[in-house]
Amino acid sequence: MCRMLVYVGPRAKSPADILGNGLAELVDLSHEHCHGWGEATMDSAPGKFAVRRCLEPAFMCNEFARISRMPGKNVMLHLRQASTGMGQGFESSHPFIADGMAFCHNGVFKHPDRLRKWLASVGGPLPKGICDSEAYFCAIRYFAQKMDLPQAIAAAANKAIEVSDDRWLALNTMVLTDQGVYVYNLYKEGTAILRDLPDRYRIQVRGGATGHGFVAGSQGFSLGRPGQQQWMRNGQMLFARAGNGDAIDVTPAIGEASTAPPAHTVANQQVRVGVGA
Repeated sequence: MCRMLVYVGPRAKSPADILGNGLAELVDLSHEHCHGWGEATMDSAPGKFAVRRCLEPAFMCNEFARISRMPGKNVMLHLRQASTGMGQGFESSHPFIADGMAFCHNGVFKHPDRLRKWLASVGGPLPKGICDSEAYFCAIRYFAQKMDLPQAIAAAANKAIEVSDDRWLALNTMVLTDQGVYVYNLYKEGTAILRDLPDRYRIQVRGGATGHGFVAGSQGFSLGRPGQQQWMRNGQMLFARAGNGDAIDVTPAIGEASTAPPAHTVANQQVRVGVGA
């Protein structure tokens, strides 16, 4: 079901710098999440991404060992565990890049072909491959033409749930732009997999105070400083600003169409961030 990591901050850091001992834990997860990995960094210019992808699992890939030591101020990393029928080639590899955004997804929903047909019917961008994640990203890109990005991400998730006939597990996503990164934690509660692995789809965060940087990652590996990470709540969306990592809660209100991001900081929300990254 994939593992995700993102960092934005004032100082260039490599995945090894960001995670410390957690990097070995992440690499170990690639025995399960074994259908390749991908990284997007945005350092040369706003909205311009350097992308690296490999179909080998991280634990056996020399290139992954190399990039894990390469620093960046805006870093997105994804380990893939391909869902059945979603393709295992480069066309299905994350992160996906388009319209000045880098996107990765953790989870699965049924009937992505219906989402592709809907996108075609409304004149939206169309996925190049068969992966449900790319169709989800195309829906975000479509809605982003009509509303602010937090609302577009939520609207795309709602559309994916609608076409799936409520057969979905998670629509967790990270969207990196020249402004910063949006992190959305959304998963279906009460599923069989969560009875065995209750934290499977939770997203952890660290940092978020101005000047300290911000880190978010999937469950299963530490974010470098045990005890300092906090958990997002289901349905929550955070935005961390590029350049300083300052984080705010931008969770759209139910039924909200398009509003400016709230001015309050995430320190006032259920998940408190503000520990140095």
